[in-house]
Amino acid sequence: MNVRILELLEGAEAARGLTVIIDVFRAFSVASYAFAGGAERLFPVRGLEEARALKRALPDAVLMGEREGRKQPGFDFGNSPFEILDVDFTGKTVIQTTSAGTQGVALAAEAGEVLVGSFTMADAIVRFI
Repeated sequence: MNVRILELLEGAEAARGLTVIIDVFRAFSVASYAFAGGAERLFPVRGLEEARALKRALPDAVLMGEREGRKQPGFDFGNSPFEILDVDFTGKTVIQTTSAGTQGVALAAEAGEVLVGSFTMADAIVRFI
């Protein structure tokens, strides 16, 4: 197995093959909490307008995200695991956009397979790989 450690958004853009985009601070911890709360699927998107457009196409979806650490106008949630700790997402689709983590996923377009990673899901990622 050939393992390369690439950094930041430039690294995500250069990623090829099985890729793990790691955002340990918030984005993918929030994603893991949403799935633990019953979310059915999650769309990580790069831009605010892309997120809003997808929300218009999927009106029952939950919109969450931030810019500069702040929840955005019209969004259901910001980007804090604490904020969604007790939220029931059963059967919901989540649309998520952040300043870093979801940006990396979007930029990893040339990767063969993309996993998102945080401390909350480290064991599952290792088992998958």
